Amino acid sequence: MGNGIHTIHPFVLFFYYLCAGFFAMFFNHPLFLFAGCLALIAVNLTHVGGSRAMKQWTRLMISMTVLIVMINPFLNSGGSHILFYFRGKQVTLEATLYGVVTSMSLLIILLLFISLNIVLNGNKLLYIFSRILPKTAFLIMLSIRFVPLLKARLIEIQDVQRMKGMSTKQGTVRQRAKNGMAIIQILLAWSLEEAIETADSMKARGYGSGKRTTYIPYRMTPTDWKWLAYLAMAFTISLLGGLLGYGKIVIYPMLGTLHLYPLDWVVLGSSMAMCVFPIVVEGREQLKWNYSA
Repeated sequence: MGNGIHTIHPFVLFFYYLCAGFFAMFFNHPLFLFAGCLALIAVNLTHVGGSRAMKQWTRLMISMTVLIVMINPFLNSGGSHILFYFRGKQVTLEATLYGVVTSMSLLIILLLFISLNIVLNGNKLLYIFSRILPKTAFLIMLSIRFVPLLKARLIEIQDVQRMKGMSTKQGTVRQRAKNGMAIIQILLAWSLEEAIETADSMKARGYGSGKRTTYIPYRMTPTDWKWLAYLAMAFTISLLGGLLGYGKIVIYPMLGTLHLYPLDWVVLGSSMAMCVFPIVVEGREQLKWNYSA
């Protein structure tokens, strides 16, 4: 079952990711989104393997952010605060700020998916959706598993064939194409053979003949209910504050004030309490461990 955040019930974890995704799409104040980015970066760093996963996505996230911030002002000339003219087209502060806000929202979504991929594994996702959409959930899990499985098999096949002198990086174009087709043929034959074996195994075990049972019996504990209440309270405060206009700014047609009022800080605090939920859980577990020792 793991420890820390991995001991929380899958429904509570899924609710957290829904709330954090809602935060990224609901608020548009730059300070709110910047704080959300920092919170999600800290969340990923607390996960085991989170820093390694972030390194794999760092180049993409930086490129995406810079590209959106640079291109949006030249594609959208709306706004009243003109910064400069480029080939007769005005570049405005509003368009620039909108690019910054959009890039940070997408960055939060990417950071959320990195965390979700670490925390909510296949069994947990299947457990969440199996009662509502059992067949769809099963197909989704097979699809998610399919890509890394094919990649691992392809690397294994290439290593074996390279030992036999068959390479897709050396020789003429015709020879490399021929070797590549042979490797693809082996990969497809291997995958189809295992698919048939999986189907026979599922049929022999009676899959689909009755009510599905779970491999790991997840149960809502009193601690899970407390964490769910914690998330629900923070989410409710954030939702009500956002509906009242806090945490939001007017960008078009004229940029509104970026000033934060006292209630803005309250909404920001509740939103951050919601976003750093995994850090709170890990910190609580660490304190329990230190005091018990």
